[in-house]
Amino acid sequence: MATSNGFLSAIANNNRIALLCASVVLAGGITIGSVSLAKGMVAMKRADREVTVRGVAQRNVTANRASWSVNYSEAAYDLSEALSTVDRDSATIRKYLAKQGFNGAMTKPSSANISVTDEYRDGKYTGRKVYTVRRTISFTTSKVAQVQAVQANKDELAQGGLVVDDVNVSYEYTELDKVKPEMIAEATKDARRAAEKFASDSGSSVGGIKSATQGYFSVSSREAPSGDEEYGSSGQTASSPDQRVRVVTTIDYYLD
Repeated sequence: MATSNGFLSAIANNNRIALLCASVVLAGGITIGSVSLAKGMVAMKRADREVTVRGVAQRNVTANRASWSVNYSEAAYDLSEALSTVDRDSATIRKYLAKQGFNGAMTKPSSANISVTDEYRDGKYTGRKVYTVRRTISFTTSKVAQVQAVQANKDELAQGGLVVDDVNVSYEYTELDKVKPEMIAEATKDARRAAEKFASDSGSSVGGIKSATQGYFSVSSREAPSGDEEYGSSGQTASSPDQRVRVVTTIDYYLD
């Protein structure tokens, strides 16, 4: 009988130990879960507090390369006559360009583009063919000021009796790599100032960066209005040698 009582007492003790261990494990699990939940709530709260700002950097530059081109054409009933007239136009244009310091191979005309069409008058075919010959003179140079002079005085061609189809000029700044690092830094600082101003007004402080996006470097004439678009053209040409380089950086900051 005593042995039986001892056996029952041992079982009871083992059950109490098992229950105690289970309680400790459960308490530990609850504690760990509470800590994880607390961390999750902090993360969620922080994620809800953020601000998106844009930083802008602009710099005035002067183009260091220019491209100029002129298209012209002549038409005649005889192909040789059209070719001869276009050759005369080419000589006139090259003489004009030589006065501005551009001559030699760089002003050599392109090959002739020849087209043939039927002539109609009052909706009726006249039975004659019209030969049209087109040519182009174009060149690119680092002599930006001289190209400006060519463009400014191009009316001399019309005064000499030459009618051209169109004259095009563009200016390019090719040294963006020299200003990119400093401009990116300026845009980033500008964004930080905007975030700090917002945080101050809202009783917060600026935390770390959640994400950042850098827009394209855009180049335009200085006279052109500045847009507020995030992504500008990545081109480097403009209609004036006096240019403005612009970049916009968008940054998401956490607020503490």
